[in-house]
Amino acid sequence: MGIIQKQSFYSSLAMGLGILLGFVTSGYLLPNFLSEAQNGLLTLLNSYALIYSQIALMGMGTVIIRFYPVLKDQQKSKPVFLLFISIIGLLGFLFFVMFYYCTKGMFKDVFATSPLFRQFYFLLLPLTFSTLFFYIYDSYSTAIQKPVRGIVLKDVFQRIFILAALFAYIFFSVRFVSFMLLYTLAWVLPTVLLFLFLLREGHWSFQFKEISVIKLYYRDMAKVAGYSFLLGLTYVGVTNVDAIMIERYLSLEDAGIYGRNMFFGVLVALPYRILHKSASGQLSSHFAQNRFDEIRNIYYKSCINQWILGLFLFCLIWINIDNVYQLIPESYASGRYVIFFIGLGNLLNMAGGVNTAVISFSPYYRWNTYLVSVLLVLIVLSNMAFIPLWGISGAALATALSLGLYNFSMFLLLLIRYRFQPFNIRHLLALFFALAGMLACYAIPALPHYLIDIFVRSAIYSVLFFSLIWATKLSPDINGFAGFLLKKLKR
Repeated sequence: MGIIQKQSFYSSLAMGLGILLGFVTSGYLLPNFLSEAQNGLLTLLNSYALIYSQIALMGMGTVIIRFYPVLKDQQKSKPVFLLFISIIGLLGFLFFVMFYYCTKGMFKDVFATSPLFRQFYFLLLPLTFSTLFFYIYDSYSTAIQKPVRGIVLKDVFQRIFILAALFAYIFFSVRFVSFMLLYTLAWVLPTVLLFLFLLREGHWSFQFKEISVIKLYYRDMAKVAGYSFLLGLTYVGVTNVDAIMIERYLSLEDAGIYGRNMFFGVLVALPYRILHKSASGQLSSHFAQNRFDEIRNIYYKSCINQWILGLFLFCLIWINIDNVYQLIPESYASGRYVIFFIGLGNLLNMAGGVNTAVISFSPYYRWNTYLVSVLLVLIVLSNMAFIPLWGISGAALATALSLGLYNFSMFLLLLIRYRFQPFNIRHLLALFFALAGMLACYAIPALPHYLIDIFVRSAIYSVLFFSLIWATKLSPDINGFAGFLLKKLKR
């Protein structure tokens, strides 16, 4: 089993536990024990923090992964490189602080319609700081071939802490203000722990004079950072602008309903996160050494593997859609098609495999910025058109359509520049198997209890789908992964 497969295996274990924790917190406890407005507050704070942290990051995440293979042989540059990036990040955060105080007046209308958001707006400072430096340290961990730790800290440790904060709020009558402070602390702690890991491993040095070792790469770094800054900002805008626009066009409560339903749709994209992180370091190294056969191999495999896993998760969620609203309050049922369209958009995104990473580390990295910028414009315009017509379902539809067009553009770019064409009959067979499994599950009558119904439908669908995938050998990687897992279980 290769490096990417091993990293994906351990990342999958961490992500699986993260999904379970996320399901308990975001899928059950938050919608059941917090009001729609309180859920809207969490959704908005998360969205703004992600956007602001990308502004402060100034494109350094891609710079780290792209230039680490070049600098790693220079022993002095290892710790100094992280110090250099951290200084840039600190300057970016100071810029954000000035921006924060200068733009408070712009939020008068938002504060007037959402007083709860006004009360907790100050939390954007610690949330943005922790998110910014988590990006930096997580990107560095990915560059040194240790991507799993970021997933463990963000998807497991952070969610355990949020779960504990929720228990304190629900069972021990902790005030909502205290819960929000604990929620913020849950964002800060993974960043602190990641910093301590890198410090212990010797990746930190405070020899400021030695930063001059990197001066030969300043110009190239500035170019990559400039385009990556626009890319990161627009991409985070793409994934968060819908919630912000819903709050503006509709209400904070609608943003809360959208955010909780979106959680189920975003589950489809979890394999993408795992593979993208695992493959990024490898792709950067292959481009540095012009190993295009290896790059093609990673891209082709990622397309079929992610398509299969995306289909599985999308259909698994949709066959249980009625049971979802047995878990959460009826007031969230208006977001049924939010789950469908967000899930569909993520499925279309996964069909392109690691196309974003391939282009990011290629000489054509600028095109990533151009295409994502167009995507952001498309999402904003389509949201402006669809939200007044179809509410929160319209926002999700806008995202799905825009992601489909974006991924088609990425496919054309790789086809024209590198002659990469990964799609074949296997993709159609996987779609057929997924639809066949869904039809089989629809033939099952509703069972007395929704938890039993979820278990039975999910088990039948999983066995049918993966048995067909295994028997037809559509993905040697999935078959190999299953064999590897069986060996682990036997041991």
